[in-house]
Amino acid sequence: MFTGIQNQREKYLAGIAAAVIVAAAVYSTVLTPQLRRRKLNLQRFGELQLKLARMEGDLLVKDRIDSIYSEIEPLISSSNTDQHEISLLTRELSELYSDLNVKIRSVKILPVTQEQFYRRLGIKIEMTGPIRNILQFIVLVESYQDPLRIDRLELTAQQIVDSVKATFLITKVIAEPQA
Repeated sequence: MFTGIQNQREKYLAGIAAAVIVAAAVYSTVLTPQLRRRKLNLQRFGELQLKLARMEGDLLVKDRIDSIYSEIEPLISSSNTDQHEISLLTRELSELYSDLNVKIRSVKILPVTQEQFYRRLGIKIEMTGPIRNILQFIVLVESYQDPLRIDRLELTAQQIVDSVKATFLITKVIAEPQA
């Protein structure tokens, strides 16, 4: 009677041991690779979501730049020749400083710089006069209807009180017409 119970217990324990071995084998051969693959896929999914968010951000920035450019393009685009644009720029600057009490020493037209999508016109102007009028000229250039830029400004004091010699390098960007 004692041996029958012991035999029954051994069978029961052997069944449990076999079930544990089968479960461990299934876990190590089937579930573990699936769990690793799932972890890698979740990690890749997170990276792809981050990449998508960056791309969407870049598209929003591009759209914003395009909308700003579409507003500015009429101000800077032209299909005129370089000579005509330089003439127009010198005339515009002449109108700006003609009403001021300044003496123009020289106006030098610089060569046109050709870039990939635009042309840059440059003019170097030397003038002398009261500092107040020089500053007023700077304000007029800054608030001019077409976008002009003062790339360089050199101020030199003169012997006369409140009088300065100013040298400006003024540029204007002209966009190439799009085909």
